[in-house]
Amino acid sequence: MTLRKATAEDAERVWQIITEAKRAMAAEGRNQWTEEYPSRCLIEADIRSGCAYVMCGDGGEADAYALITAAEEPAYAGIRGRWLTPGHYCTVHRLAVAADRRGRGLGKAMMLMAETVAAAAGARSIRVDTNHDNAEMLSLLPAIGYERCGTVSYGPRGERMAFEKELPRRGRGDWARRKQETQKKQHDLRT
Repeated sequence: MTLRKATAEDAERVWQIITEAKRAMAAEGRNQWTEEYPSRCLIEADIRSGCAYVMCGDGGEADAYALITAAEEPAYAGIRGRWLTPGHYCTVHRLAVAADRRGRGLGKAMMLMAETVAAAAGARSIRVDTNHDNAEMLSLLPAIGYERCGTVSYGPRGERMAFEKELPRRGRGDWARRKQETQKKQHDLRT
């Protein structure tokens, strides 16, 4: 598995992955994602922003998608609770795995690779939010070191449970070590 930035050529496949996830959530009675959110326009804007990522298998086709951004999330300023770290963070939004690839650890792999992206951006942590009924994320996040920090509100879209994971501190000269760790993570995902 490799993680790479999504391109305009990935847009149709990414939209398919998002649509499948929206349908699965609706079928299970979940309301985090709806017919309106996330929209195709939002996904296309994610891709244009340069912060959209896909995880691809050996065939090169996208099997999972996420937005990994260093832009501050406005909803996070109003947390009911407390973040672990002050300062610069990255956020993961819109994580989705292709229907025929679920249950293979791709969500976990995407979240672990997001740590490399965030570290390269100089972030101190990664923040993520999820709905109270998103069992997969509520199980995954604590298992990979995320701590629940409180609740954030998205207005009419509802409240979400907020999590954060502090990233290891790294010196300026650690670029080679980060690259080596990334290569090891990618190797581990293949085996």
